[in-house]
Amino acid sequence: MNFIKQILLIVVIIMPFIMNGQNTYNQKKEYGYNGPVKKVTTYMVNVTAYRIPTDTLNYFGKSTMNFTKNGDVTTYNRFYNMPDYKYKSKAVFSGSGKNISYKETSKVNDAAEENMSYKFVWTNPLKYEIKPLSEKDSTSRFITLNSDFTIDNVVFKALNFESEEKASYHYNNENQLEKIIYRVTSTEKDVTTVKDDVRVIKSVDVFNNATVIYFYEKEHSRFPKSVVFRYYEYYN
Repeated sequence: MNFIKQILLIVVIIMPFIMNGQNTYNQKKEYGYNGPVKKVTTYMVNVTAYRIPTDTLNYFGKSTMNFTKNGDVTTYNRFYNMPDYKYKSKAVFSGSGKNISYKETSKVNDAAEENMSYKFVWTNPLKYEIKPLSEKDSTSRFITLNSDFTIDNVVFKALNFESEEKASYHYNNENQLEKIIYRVTSTEKDVTTVKDDVRVIKSVDVFNNATVIYFYEKEHSRFPKSVVFRYYEYYN
């Protein structure tokens, strides 16, 4: 289960960093991206010996996400090289708007590849379940959105494990998003832990999409634990 918890904390990295005020849902808005985004490439780099990285040379995680012009995800690939495991996955999406399904191929270390299928099942206009279509997958994920379709909270359930990640958004005097704090509550075998996961935006591009994000274990930590570098390609 430790592997599942680590993957969950990494997956939260893709959650929104910029508010987006449109009225119709698409995945681009859920992830908080602005402008005619075509592709997003994200690198995750650890801070070592109190030295904050300024490039992606020693990244431990990489993801690429491709979007249609309408803001729907077409593919989402991930790779993480952690101290005790390697994980890679590729997801191919179908559908548009709220009618989304996807097939995912994943592999941990030298284990055989797993192939799973999922579907978004909406329970109300701002809440949906990512429902596995295979009996082999007993997990459940429930996503609740804000009125602008950014993430409010994510609940993950598995055998003997449950977690909830609740987001709070913080703005500067110019109403620009500068920080997101996730309160992460995890319960495993009746033992509950609560921790904060803090992301501070250090720079943005011309579309106000975050390009450098510092990750802290606590809100007032002196040094970040890792840095995210994000690169964007846009439709003309």
